[in-house]
Amino acid sequence: MKTSNFDPLAYIESAFLDQPSAAEKAINQSTEESDKVPNTPKKFRKTVMSAPRPRRASAPSATEPAIDPEIQEIWNTLPKNVEFLCSFYDDSVTANYYRGEFRESRKDLIRRLLDPELSLEETSRLLGVCPATVRRYTNRGWLTHHRTNGGQRRFRLSDIVKFVEKHGRFPEE
Repeated sequence: MKTSNFDPLAYIESAFLDQPSAAEKAINQSTEESDKVPNTPKKFRKTVMSAPRPRRASAPSATEPAIDPEIQEIWNTLPKNVEFLCSFYDDSVTANYYRGEFRESRKDLIRRLLDPELSLEETSRLLGVCPATVRRYTNRGWLTHHRTNGGQRRFRLSDIVKFVEKHGRFPEE
């Protein structure tokens, strides 16, 4: 039996290529010569990393609206109310009743309320996928996140919206 120089690193690297490497060809040739069995070519397939679509919710009944009417009402009035809160009031009156400085500015308070920080569970529920899939999205750099001091992933609602827009996660009609 003929022994060949086997390079384990080249063999492992060849697993990620679309075509067999020189080391893999040498292995195939040596086994072909020794076994006298015709070598069938290996099929290599390209894998495309794309975001899977979430499972669709069961069809809403005719009596049940897709969006809760209460939420729809809040959504409709939100722009004018936020504009009013940002421009009309300031912290001068409230500051008289508290000692020291506020820990965040008025602008930061409104930003935090409109763009909340979400946990992994909340994010996976919004996207309709399992938490492991959300972790995969963050590991691949598709979904922006930051980590807490304890190492847990946290997401901004605006980042989730950007992810949905970029990866076309709207269900097909």
